[in-house]
Parts: sequence; structure tokens; C-alpha cells
Amino acid sequence: MADEIAQVVEMEYKGVEYLFKGTKAAIAAMISAAKAFHEWKVEQNMKKPGNRSWSDLQKLSEGTPPILEFPREMFEERVVGTNKDGTPIMKSDFDLYCEAHDLRYCIMPDLNPEDDYIPIAVPTQDMGIHQEQIKAVMNRRIKSEEDKDKEYDEKIAALKEKIATADADKEAAEAELKMLELGKSQNMELLEESKEKLDRDNVLDFAEYLKQGKGTYMETNPELALTQENICGIVREYTPYECMYPIRDESLVPDSKEVFYSQRGSDDQIHVIKRRFLEDEHGNIYSEYSVRIPGESTIKRFDDRGKSKEEWEKEIPKVLDAANFLNEPTAVTNSEERFLKYQEFIEKNFKQAPKEEKGQSKEHEYSSEEAKEFVESHNKEAEQRRDYNESFYTTVAVPASKVMADGEQVVCMELAEGLVKGVVVESMDDTTAKVFVKEDATYSVVRPDGAKKEMTGAEIVAEATKSAKEEFAKSMARGR
Repeated sequence: MADEIAQVVEMEYKGVEYLFKGTKAAIAAMISAAKAFHEWKVEQNMKKPGNRSWSDLQKLSEGTPPILEFPREMFEERVVGTNKDGTPIMKSDFDLYCEAHDLRYCIMPDLNPEDDYIPIAVPTQDMGIHQEQIKAVMNRRIKSEEDKDKEYDEKIAALKEKIATADADKEAAEAELKMLELGKSQNMELLEESKEKLDRDNVLDFAEYLKQGKGTYMETNPELALTQENICGIVREYTPYECMYPIRDESLVPDSKEVFYSQRGSDDQIHVIKRRFLEDEHGNIYSEYSVRIPGESTIKRFDDRGKSKEEWEKEIPKVLDAANFLNEPTAVTNSEERFLKYQEFIEKNFKQAPKEEKGQSKEHEYSSEEAKEFVESHNKEAEQRRDYNESFYTTVAVPASKVMADGEQVVCMELAEGLVKGVVVESMDDTTAKVFVKEDATYSVVRPDGAKKEMTGAEIVAEATKSAKEEFAKSMARGR
């Protein structure tokens, strides 16, 4: 019980005073994190001239520097000039005013990567300049969220009136209403969060900042968390029900319009669920979850379109079961690039040594231990990367006559729309060809009149499946 009693601890470490409040266990974690930050070698964002290490900022502030939560839009880059070689100079509003005032700062690890703020430590003497800039952006954000709330009200009122008077399409309208009402609720939560942050001038003390690290390695192993920061950024873990809820407000959609959920299984493999954010014909946001069925090349899909949060929660077990997921902590990364880097982090820090196969009496001989380690590491990483790349391809069976090479000897697949260039054939016999198509890729299609168009892999899969069924049906009718 003594561990649960709130305590206050003062600590001096390398000339810097810290004040921590919390339980004994929480304070121990904070002290461990504070020590790790002193040794942290900043590798990210070092191209920014004002960025310094945490230790440097402490010297400038003559103590623990305050941490400000900057709205992410302050870091959106735009063209501000041209280099001598003709390439554009890209800078954000944050870059410009920091350079104008010769400001120094430390871009901290983002312990809450799914929110819309970036934590930055600044010298105490520079706080006024930063807060003036932040306040202007926060006021614009609050105004935008208030306007959006009114727009939701108008759409919801119009839809309710339509439902009350309509005979047809009532079910579709009711499904859309659920999406709009959830979107309004999510926007309202963002509005309340914006007002709360502005009320405290977007300031965090060091202890409050560390508390944001719940669900990350910062809780249990700060040194490992900072290693992760330098490879892929901080990755937070949630239970599936915490992170797979329906998102209806566009402000919650990541720039990449995709999220990767992953769990490391007992087989030392990384199991993945890919989530894509899409819009329906009314502009409402919904999500599609793609799961590669273990042991197969086909992909199973689930979507939360038209479902309330409670209705979708009943579907989540089906998604988890298809992906071989457990209802346990799940890593969340909001782009393919970050997921691949996270996979690299896992391979470097948690990869299990290959187990000797049963009955195998003799190992492969290597010229040195270094060579053995390199080859085994390369083979394991190549296998995991191949499994990941294959996980988002779909295999389509089509008549063999529909696969051919064009005049440039590029493998093509014939559809009603024209020739799809650049498909990959897995296997082929006299009657059937199995073709790999990556659903989120864009393919070039040459139409019969010679004109070119683009189709997504998902569109091609749908069209090829439909055409193949019709072709095979004709063949059966002819008795072939």
C-alpha cells in the first residue's frame, strides 16, 4: 500500500533540479527517464539549425526547461525560395520565426504520436515568443472546430428530416446519421482539448510530459524508448478495442490515410492489420481493415461503414481472429514508412536466435562468427520483409488467355477497360493464370483506342474477378 501513496521527491542530477510527484513506482520511472534524457544523442531533426539536445537546453535555461505542445500545422512546410541549383527551399512557419529570432529548442520524442501536437522544450527566456505564435494558431484551430460543429448540426438536422419523411433509402440514411453523430462527438472532443491546452498556454512540465508515455517503452525502459525514437519515433501500444474504434472526423485521419496495427507473435513473426481511411459517396469517412489470411495469399477485408461504435466493437473479434491477433497490447504506426522502420527496430532489439531444427546434427559452416551472424540476420530480415510485402498483395485467378506481353515485353492482363501493364504472374497453366495485384498501388491501363488511364489495384481486382467469373461461366456452358 505504501507504493500507492502520493509522494514528492526532489532530485538533482548533473546540476539540474527536478521535482517529481506521484507514487513510489511512478517517481522511480520518472527518475529513470530523466537520467536517460541526459544521455540521449539526438539523431532526429538535426537539420534544423536551432535544435539542441536536452542537456544543452537545461544549460540555457539554468534548470529544467518548460515543454510546449505545438500544433502540428505549425510544421507544415511550404516553398519559401529557391536554392542555387534550382531546387525549392522548404520551410515551416516554425522554422521561419525561429530563424528570425535565432531561437534554440529541443524537439522531444513524441510520447503521444497519435495526437495532433509536437512537444518541444524551449529555454525559459524564449517562452514569450513561442507562446505568441502558438496562441494565434490555437485560436484559428478553435474557430475551425467551432465552425465544423455547426456544420455537423446542419447536416444532422437535414438528415433527421429526411428520415422522418422518406419511404425509400431510410436504412441508408440512418446509417449515415450514425456516422455524422459520431463525427460531431469526435470533433467536440477535439474542441474541448484545444480549449484546455490554450487555457494552460500549451505548457507541460517534465513530469506531465513523461506521463504521456503510457503504453510506450518510456514507462519501462527509457533507454530503449530513446533508441526507438532515433529509428522510427516512439510507438505506442493500445488494446485493439482502444485503437480500432470508428473514426468519422477528418481531423483524426493521419496524413498517410492509413494505419498499421501489429503484434509480435510467439513464432517471432510480426502479424499485421492494415487500416485504410476512405470516403463514401456523401464524403463521410469510414475505415477498411485488410488482413492476410495466415498461410494464404488472399486478403480478407472488413469495414466499419455505417456502423456505430458499439456495432463495430461486435465485429472487431472477427478482424482479430482473421489476423491471428490476441486482445493484447498492439503497436500502432500511422504510415507504411514508419511501420517498416518499426519492424527494423523490432528485428534489431527483439529478434530471437534461430532455433536448431529437430534432428539437425550439423550446422552450416561459416568463415567466422561475424559472417555467421551477418548471414543469419540477413536471412531472417529478408524473410520477414518478404512476408510483409506479400501480405498486401491479392492473388487473382484469370483465364490464361487474358495474360500476355505487350510490344515492350511487359507482362499485361486484359480487362474490359484495356491492358493492365506490369502485373506479376505467380503461376500459369493451359487454362488459368494466377496474378499478383497490390491493391493500394496505381497501375497504367492502355485502352483499346490507345488512350491511357490509371486504375488502383483494388479496382483491378474487382474487375478481374468479375470478368474471370463471366469467362469461366461461358466456358462451362460450352462444355469445356
